[in-house]
Amino acid sequence: MLEKFPTKNHLDGLLALRGFACLMVVNIHCNPPRNALFYQSYNLSWLTFSHGPVAVWIFFVLSGYLMGKVFYTERYTPDVQGVLNFWRNRAIRILPLYYFAVFILCLFVYTEIFKIEYWGYLIRVCTFTYHSQMVSQQIAFDYALWSLSTEIQFYILIPFIYNFFRHRLMNQKHILIAAVCVIGVTFVLKLIAWISFRNQISEQMEYAFKYWYAPLSNSLDLFLCGFLINPLLKYQHLNRLKISNNFKWLNSSKKIISVILLLVLYLFTAYHLYHQELWGLIGRPSGWRTSTTIFLLQPLTAIITSFFIFAFESEDYYGFTKNEKLSFATILRNPFRILEILGNLSYGIYIWHMPIIGKITPVFTSDIPIEAFYNRLTATTILSTALAVITYYLVEIPAARWKIYRPSQNITHQLIKENEISWISKHKD
Repeated sequence: MLEKFPTKNHLDGLLALRGFACLMVVNIHCNPPRNALFYQSYNLSWLTFSHGPVAVWIFFVLSGYLMGKVFYTERYTPDVQGVLNFWRNRAIRILPLYYFAVFILCLFVYTEIFKIEYWGYLIRVCTFTYHSQMVSQQIAFDYALWSLSTEIQFYILIPFIYNFFRHRLMNQKHILIAAVCVIGVTFVLKLIAWISFRNQISEQMEYAFKYWYAPLSNSLDLFLCGFLINPLLKYQHLNRLKISNNFKWLNSSKKIISVILLLVLYLFTAYHLYHQELWGLIGRPSGWRTSTTIFLLQPLTAIITSFFIFAFESEDYYGFTKNEKLSFATILRNPFRILEILGNLSYGIYIWHMPIIGKITPVFTSDIPIEAFYNRLTATTILSTALAVITYYLVEIPAARWKIYRPSQNITHQLIKENEISWISKHKD
């Protein structure tokens, strides 16, 4: 007879990472100024230049992991009914808030979209085929919505990806080979686009979006590196009985290293954005100019984010130890859990922040550029968080009640837990 699952009050690292990535996106969209932050003779302005694409790539890696996890932990079965339930629940998660936001934005922000000549853009927005950098665009709708189109495409493919890999990844060596192949294939696809449209991708934002940034094929290394963490954690969990309790300190070490690597990634990409890509420089073309961004930063983000996920999920992949529900009381006992709030609200913040920036930028001005930036960033964060809270309780939570899950029949989890209890009883002091 299995004992009741113990509880803990630990920080959910993945939610904290999601909130961090969301703040990176908000930060760069608030347009930090160049040559505005100095310490003695050192120009530190680059510290405020969070790399927007890196933040989106972090979201993609997290999505790849989480969508794979729901199949590897048997939340959904890889049969027709299970796949339909998965797609249904994904639609319930994404569509209600998305269409609610589109409706509100059309009524109060982008009202010109109702003109007959712009109906094509409205159709694209409603069918997840719109992005703001379309060639010869005439209307600047909320251009943060483009990434949801790429996410939706991945959601459609994930059941097929799972069925392809689940019987082919039999050990850690196979997983490593698969990861190398995925990164290699994606590199080749990006290289083909780079050779074919190098000048356009380098100098024109719309072509960079169309042929490099937005296509799912060029983001496969991000989604699939996150996805491949699942079989890696699964095999580690099955071999866990061979590992002594004396090595539990390794879990904490991995988490510390992963956080450090994430901070280094932020600093490196911010420095690169400021000094090599010359972001925000007057007269600079609006594309991404360096091959480093095209070919290096993306797989680097995939690897570091995947390691972060592995470090924070390896201790309890199947969730045998239940984390206490986030509340004011749990935050008082563990203040780090306040970081989870932004993670829970990240979808809403991501959707609302661009229209808010467009409205408040003319209001928050100053003769001191860095002051105007701080004002925009603070106002955007507060207002988008407030709107996200409203829509979280008004739209997201009510919609989530319509989700359908497979009944809890996971015998594998029970067997693993029984083995763990047996192993602990044999090796306790």
